[in-house]
Amino acid sequence: MRYTKKRIFICVFIFIVFPLLVLGCQEEKISSNNAAEVIQLGKGAVLKSEEGQYNIYNYRDYKYYKVDTQSTILAYDKSSNSYICIEHGKHFIVYNHNKYIIKDEKYEGLKLSPHGKYISYFVDDNGLKLKVFKNDEKNSEIDINSDVSISGTLYDWYDDNTIVYYGVKSDKTNGLFTYNLITNKEELIYALEEGYLAYLKGTGDNLLFLQINLENDKELVAIDKKNKNCNILSNEIEELNDVISLNGNFYFTGKMKDDSKSLYKIEDNDIKRLVFDFPAVINVEKGLKADSEGNILFVGKNDIYSEYEKIYSYNKDKSVSVVSDEAIDYVFIDYRE
Repeated sequence: MRYTKKRIFICVFIFIVFPLLVLGCQEEKISSNNAAEVIQLGKGAVLKSEEGQYNIYNYRDYKYYKVDTQSTILAYDKSSNSYICIEHGKHFIVYNHNKYIIKDEKYEGLKLSPHGKYISYFVDDNGLKLKVFKNDEKNSEIDINSDVSISGTLYDWYDDNTIVYYGVKSDKTNGLFTYNLITNKEELIYALEEGYLAYLKGTGDNLLFLQINLENDKELVAIDKKNKNCNILSNEIEELNDVISLNGNFYFTGKMKDDSKSLYKIEDNDIKRLVFDFPAVINVEKGLKADSEGNILFVGKNDIYSEYEKIYSYNKDKSVSVVSDEAIDYVFIDYRE
């Protein structure tokens, strides 16, 4: 599929994730006497910094509850109850009640696939190289026969067995590509005639990305996964930190032209700012999550001079409420249903 427009786009993307420098490349199964812990999390779960460590808090009924576990969970897939965690300074994958340790050299861009069947990340091998491992008894690495040089770590999971990434092919084709791990087929799904992408995120129904053209004009674009149709959601976004899809609408943290950093909603290609004076500051780099009731959770503070932050909820009745106590740092867990 090819999409063109007079103004081609690229994107400046500022996205801060929970900082970690981890060991990676191969996984080793842990012995049966160290069985994987069964943990159940819900939408809106967070890591909270307390006394020099991060504790897990679950969210329900507009309140946060501490989870009794020694694990620090970074990513969680509800459908398979799989997760990526840190225990005693070591990093593990838990899938199908088995625990695997990631033990090789440092890596970045660690992701858990939908339904937890694979993990993926980049390693430095004379340049960044994307690796994918299957979470099975053999912990087998999947060979990726790609002809594309991926731009940085700009990739995500497209579906259970397919990754999507932005880069340039050996024939100089600039665009978005998918790679199916079952068929080993690489496919161009979106071509750029100029410019580049700087933000990319897969959701259940859409692939979202931000483009910036040579004049620094930005456009947020969505590709419908079912029919591959392209829809320009906005060309007025100045800064994009995170975006989610909910009930046919899109919500994002960032900044519009001639406006402030805040929480915004895109409905029928019309953008509305949702939060103004309360809280005074939204930490847009922390992103946002939807809870089980369809309310939007975000991080902010009402005292611009405070070093502490809280979690707020933009509710379906258009009100804003505080749903946590204050902490030096909150990090949303990468949650997938």
